[in-house]
Amino acid sequence: MKKTLRFALGALALSSALAAVAQSVYNPTRPAKDQGISFSSWGGGTIAETDETAFEGTTSIRVSSRNFFQGGIATFSTPVNLASAYSDRNNLLQFVLRVPVTTGNTTTTAPGGGKTSGGGSGRGPGRGGGGLAGGGGNEGGGTLGGGSAGGAGGSTPIVTTMTSDKNLETLRIVVTTTDGLRSEGYMNIKDKVADQRGWIKTGIPLQAITGFDRTNKIVQSIALAGDAVATFYVGEINTLNDSTPIYGELNETDMNLALGDERTLIANGYGGSSPLKYEWDFDSKDGIQVDAVGPVIKRKFRKPGKYVITCTISDVYGLKKPFVTTLNVEVNP
Repeated sequence: MKKTLRFALGALALSSALAAVAQSVYNPTRPAKDQGISFSSWGGGTIAETDETAFEGTTSIRVSSRNFFQGGIATFSTPVNLASAYSDRNNLLQFVLRVPVTTGNTTTTAPGGGKTSGGGSGRGPGRGGGGLAGGGGNEGGGTLGGGSAGGAGGSTPIVTTMTSDKNLETLRIVVTTTDGLRSEGYMNIKDKVADQRGWIKTGIPLQAITGFDRTNKIVQSIALAGDAVATFYVGEINTLNDSTPIYGELNETDMNLALGDERTLIANGYGGSSPLKYEWDFDSKDGIQVDAVGPVIKRKFRKPGKYVITCTISDVYGLKKPFVTTLNVEVNP
């Protein structure tokens, strides 16, 4: 009962900490054209505004990607100044996504969760434009290259089917600023839980975008791609202040064991939008060292004695204070 209450209070604190949206980058309730956003292909990928599905309003951005270097680019006629947001390490760039569902080797992306008007005109892939070609390096690499022209859209929502051997697990962004510099970030979406309509929220702290600290932080464009052959939808882009502290609990309390007993230890960590890592030390007598990693581990106790197991939960970017919890274990001969 106490553990359930703590989790509930933690969830309430998390929702409160994530409530304030500081700055809109792409607002789904307004057409992209009215926001001064244009789209162009990146490598062999495509990008366009579509009414197939929507997080809010009636449209979203559809991106078809083949790998980290082929996707789409959103360019802002009025560049977005993120210099003020960058000064707070708790501010992150958040993306609301709808990702494909993969069955076997076939990925089918069907419309849903949005509004499609009966008499309205549909939107197909957008016209081609400048794209990022090549890649690699901390600043995204590549040079501007030509994009291919897209096909015309119809009034019937499109169902896209592509061959793939994996689900989309990681989103890559390349940010180009008005000073001509590029920076990049990677977001793991593998373990994100979708809402009832299939949308997930993921983000990366502005200070964790590699190379962004060297730029003027005035965003001219954002390129998006994934690590699999897939089509995904972007429902919203904004900055968000996530000051949620990291905390967690273990599935076990102090243990009294027999020699040779094995236990499965599970750590449940929470830290707002921050992706977390878990590190375990099995004997504090020799200092806190990393003996195992991951939220779930198995440990067999082969020597008698008293031990203090330490679990450290931290965000992968190292921007928040880690959470440390311990477990006392006595192993009888």
